[in-house]
Amino acid sequence: MSSFASEISSLHINCGGKEVNINNTKYESDTEKKGASLYYNAGNWAFSSTGNFLDDDRDSGSYILSNTSSLHNIFTADSELYTTARKAAISLTYYGLCLMNGRYIVKLHFAEILFTQDKSFNSLGRRVFDVYVQGELKLKNFNIVKEAGGTGRAVIKMYHVIVKNNTVKIQLYWAGKGTTGIPVRGSYGPIISAISIDPIVTF
Repeated sequence: MSSFASEISSLHINCGGKEVNINNTKYESDTEKKGASLYYNAGNWAFSSTGNFLDDDRDSGSYILSNTSSLHNIFTADSELYTTARKAAISLTYYGLCLMNGRYIVKLHFAEILFTQDKSFNSLGRRVFDVYVQGELKLKNFNIVKEAGGTGRAVIKMYHVIVKNNTVKIQLYWAGKGTTGIPVRGSYGPIISAISIDPIVTF
């Protein structure tokens, strides 16, 4: 880390969405639409995205997903975190930069907002990917719908991490599993709704 960079003690990102304030906590905006083989640096955090949706029927210029399914069991105050998500075709990696060294709780917020929960064709989609935190595999074959109990439902995964080099690394990786053509071709790959990183306070 550069000696000129200011260290921070917490970080909150609304992945794929605008800046929002949730319970007096500001989640920074993350609205860069491009995502194919891209590295984007926002100052205190960055993300890299690899892969093209080569079989996508649509314009694949945007790597932000907006909800098409209704949100369920999500507090009104938190709903803005789950109306969008950042997506990637193969790999999506977020970096928390300039963090003070120490112990933190990392919360990864997910909701499946593309597939539906009805009897339509859109309900047959299945998204599966792996999740790594600080290089360690935390979730293998992670299926948001299965974990959350349906589409449009939030699920939060929490991990304790030790920061030694001022950086937290979170990687989502698609290993070729799940459906790829529901509701249209190119509907696959990892997604994430929000990230929060907070210090563990001891007394």
